[in-house]
Amino acid sequence: MSRPLRAAALTAAAVTTACVGLAGPAQAAATGKASVYDTTKVTFNAAAGKTNSVVITRSGNTITVDDRVAVTAGTGCRAVSGDSTKVRCTTRTAPTWINVNVSDLNDTVVNNADVGISVRAGSGDDTVTGGPKRDLLYADSGHDKLYARGGNDYVYADDGNDYVEGGDGEDDLRGGWGNDRLFGQGAFDRLDGNEGNDTVYGGDGDDYLEESPGRDTLHGQNGNDEFFQNHDTPAPQDMRGGPGWDRVNYGFRTHVIYADLDGQVGDDGRKGEGDTIALDIEGLDGGSASDTLGGNALNNWISGGEGNDRLYGRDGDDSLQAGPGNDRIEGGNGADWLSGEFGADTMLGGSGADTVSYGERLVTVIADLDGATGDDGSAGEKDTIGADVEKLYGGWGDDTLTGNAGANLIHGDHGADVVRGGGGDDELESGEGSRTGTDRVYGEAGDDVLRGGGYDERDRYVLDGGPDGTERGDTCIPDYPGVGELVNCERQES
Repeated sequence: MSRPLRAAALTAAAVTTACVGLAGPAQAAATGKASVYDTTKVTFNAAAGKTNSVVITRSGNTITVDDRVAVTAGTGCRAVSGDSTKVRCTTRTAPTWINVNVSDLNDTVVNNADVGISVRAGSGDDTVTGGPKRDLLYADSGHDKLYARGGNDYVYADDGNDYVEGGDGEDDLRGGWGNDRLFGQGAFDRLDGNEGNDTVYGGDGDDYLEESPGRDTLHGQNGNDEFFQNHDTPAPQDMRGGPGWDRVNYGFRTHVIYADLDGQVGDDGRKGEGDTIALDIEGLDGGSASDTLGGNALNNWISGGEGNDRLYGRDGDDSLQAGPGNDRIEGGNGADWLSGEFGADTMLGGSGADTVSYGERLVTVIADLDGATGDDGSAGEKDTIGADVEKLYGGWGDDTLTGNAGANLIHGDHGADVVRGGGGDDELESGEGSRTGTDRVYGEAGDDVLRGGGYDERDRYVLDGGPDGTERGDTCIPDYPGVGELVNCERQES
């Protein structure tokens, strides 16, 4: 399951559990009351006008509710002799859920039972601590502290400047209307500050940090984290990655995005947005408009999406993936991987051993590395591949791929391909081949290495070394089980 789908599933689960398992707060009373309902669930409504300190424990089928003020035993519960602040509630079978509702003043709730719990805090400055199972923790007005602990938890801060901390599970942590602080812990967490100027920490695990309307500071920390920018009318965000491979995603944006990974303060996002993407973030996704996206000195992964995009890898060994549209892709320094979907793309390698790939293309591709304008790609596409690209990969069709005067690596991949090295000492591969056609690999000038075959014995190929560059000559390697013909091969290896 992809990370966005996992995050959506986590939210859906939180909403479902909240609707099914959560009993709403009863009319506030001067004395708290605990009861059993649905045979396996316990609910406790704390006393109003009191400072409650509620501790929940379990022994077998019995849930004990212990407060600092008087508690009344309701259905399925009994008072504890000599302690008016404690009741014991016994369910028909093992208890499955606990509901706690506290009222006004500054209350404390701690769940020490290994049973899932939902807690609705009241209007004071409350402190709520969940248990080892799934928790649903809801703040109210006041400056609250919410600690989820174990299980896959859902925590919502609501009003006030709140502190929210996840636990060991996959948690969904949501800020409210104030200036909140959210802290993920282990596993995959989803964190959203919502309104206000929030500070968010992902913690360990591969986390999903959502943009919100406030001026937030988002720290991915450990793990491979994603910063999801899903609002077209946002406030400035300060995004910091940390250890791991981190990524900023503007994929839902419909306005033009200008963003890079250079760490410059306030120069990212749509015009006037003022986002800051730190230097320790490696990945960047554009939206559906014509975006301009740039990398940094790390090994970056940049995806343009729809629109006529401009992608710049800069330093590092980068992967630059354009979407539909007429895109310009420049690798810069390093050994870069360049790829576009259908459209008149310009793909320039820069320094380093760069690759253009049509690996996902299902139709025939005719492409070369001669640098001529508009002569590459599928029929009518008019791609331009720069002469500073050294490697070329075909797709699933019957492709014709040609190198240049440099030392090239050309891979035909699927289909009945024609691969030509041109000048230079090239490495040429037929790829997986076709059961119905014949791969043809021509070394041409230079001392070339030619590989042929396929994963099927019915694949056919021809390896033709062509003229030699030196006395060493061409090397042909029929290293697949197909049926091959070797021509002008001075050396043969298996």
